[in-house]
Amino acid sequence: MTRSERRDAGWRWIVGTALVTSLWLLFLESNIKVSFHRGRPIGLGAMIAEFVVAVLFVMRRQPLAVSRSPVAWLAATVGGFGLLCARPGSNPVAGLTSLYASMQLLGSLLAIAALTVLGRSFGIVAANRGIRSSGPYRFVRHPAYASYLLVLTGYVLENPTHRNMLIVGLVLVAQLVRIGHEERQLDTDPSYADYRRLVPYRLIPYLY
Repeated sequence: MTRSERRDAGWRWIVGTALVTSLWLLFLESNIKVSFHRGRPIGLGAMIAEFVVAVLFVMRRQPLAVSRSPVAWLAATVGGFGLLCARPGSNPVAGLTSLYASMQLLGSLLAIAALTVLGRSFGIVAANRGIRSSGPYRFVRHPAYASYLLVLTGYVLENPTHRNMLIVGLVLVAQLVRIGHEERQLDTDPSYADYRRLVPYRLIPYLY
C-alpha cells in the first residue's frame, strides 16, 4: 500500500466512523425517548448489538486487501448498519413484548460472543482476516450474522411498522449477499476449505 493509499484509507476511516457514530446516536436517542414515554425498554437488545458493532467498527484494523466489488460494499453497508435507520413504533405483534425483547437480548449476547472471537479482526467488507473456528464458529460459519438475524426479527416484531419491515427485509437480503461475497473471498484460502468441511452450515444448523 502506497503512502497516498494509506492517506486515502485514513480519510475513509474518519468519515466512515463519524457516519456510523452519528447513526448509532440517533438510533439510541429514538429508542430511549420512546422507552421513557412507554415506561419500558424498547429495542434494548438491538441497541446493545449495534453498540458492539459500532465499537468494533471504530477499533477495526485496516486490512491491506478487501473486496473491490461495489455490490460487496453496498451489501456490507446495508447489512452492517441498516438497522440503525429503523425506529420504534406501533404495538408489538400479538402483544408479546417480553418474547421479542428476549429475542433481541439473546441475539445480542450471541453476537457479543461471536464478535469477541473476531476482536479487532472484525470487518465490514469481505476480506480474509484469518479463519476463526473456535467458540460459536464451531457450530455455524457466520454466527455473528445468525445472531444479528435474531436481533432483527425481535426488533421488527416489537416495532412492526412498514418502514421497519422494509429496512429489515433489505438488511436480510444484504446479509445473504454479504455472506456469498465473504465466502468467495475466503475460498482462496485452503484452510477455509477444511473449515467448511468441518462446519457445513452458514447460519442455521441443519437448515442453511
